[in-house]
Amino acid sequence: MMAKGKRGIGIVAGAALAATMGCGGETATRKTVPVDTHIRIERLDRDLFRAASDSSGNFSQSLYAAYGPFYKLYVEHVLQAAAYDDPRLPMALIQFTHDPDWSRLQQLADSTLGDMAGQEADFNEAFGRLKAFFPDSLIPRIIAYNSGFNYGVLPTDSVLGFGVEWFVGKNSPVVQYLSPEVFPQYRKDRMRPEMLVPSVVKGWLQVHYTRDVRGEDLLTNLVVIGKVMALLDALLPGTDASLRFAFTPAQLKWCEDHEFNIWREIVAKQLLYSKDPKEIDRFLNDGPFTQGLPQESPGHLGEWIGYRMVDSYLRANPKVTFAELFAMHDPQAILKYYKPR
Repeated sequence: MMAKGKRGIGIVAGAALAATMGCGGETATRKTVPVDTHIRIERLDRDLFRAASDSSGNFSQSLYAAYGPFYKLYVEHVLQAAAYDDPRLPMALIQFTHDPDWSRLQQLADSTLGDMAGQEADFNEAFGRLKAFFPDSLIPRIIAYNSGFNYGVLPTDSVLGFGVEWFVGKNSPVVQYLSPEVFPQYRKDRMRPEMLVPSVVKGWLQVHYTRDVRGEDLLTNLVVIGKVMALLDALLPGTDASLRFAFTPAQLKWCEDHEFNIWREIVAKQLLYSKDPKEIDRFLNDGPFTQGLPQESPGHLGEWIGYRMVDSYLRANPKVTFAELFAMHDPQAILKYYKPR
């Protein structure tokens, strides 16, 4: 069913400030009063581990009744246990929940994350702000699951799922046991409870608030992800920037200290209008650092540069709403306000 420590496709399926200089702050974030959303975190992870003790095998139908099509997606594609209508599915799920490693992992998630009351409040605040910025936006069901380190965040059309095991603490023995070839240390370092909300909300925004930019230039890619990071800033204004960008504090400071040099590297090598996938991936793909830059740099550095571009535009145009920002498709209109020093 799963190879322990062998899978794991990153924090978002298919594909996370202290208000320091240039990283957030009330000028760039559009102030708003969150709309009441009444979100609750639904615990498929707990329900599965408890229900699988039912030897009759009827628990699978009960879980489907509670979680609907997302449960089918979970068992077939996340766990890859068996087809939903396969009579062998209950046994596969019993094997998963009774496996000592996964059972201990679920116990660790229960003890580390508890009832997730704090995270639930943060989700309500974030999506309440999103609803205020975009009144027609859908508020997703939020479902926690245990994926066996297969999927960290799984947004669908109406559900935002996340794997509890990805946030149990970077120093836990379970995390340190993971294969370093698949889970290098920089990824393990992010598996902390405080990364949960920014990573999950970011996953939703990346799926629902970006457009397809395949084949377009680096500038377009930077601006599109920069809009997401600026919106994330506004949805979680009290969250440290290092958590929102999934940087270490030292990496964030390195970005701030070397912003002009980073920009000079991009401009001097004429990369801004490059459509070379390798160059675009170099700035947007994850990694321990950005290839071609010092090892003190973070991976996916383009998210920060894109954010700085969009933040500069928003600061210069305080009346522009997020709806108007996301309706803009000309990156040049944003670029002209970016003057790194």
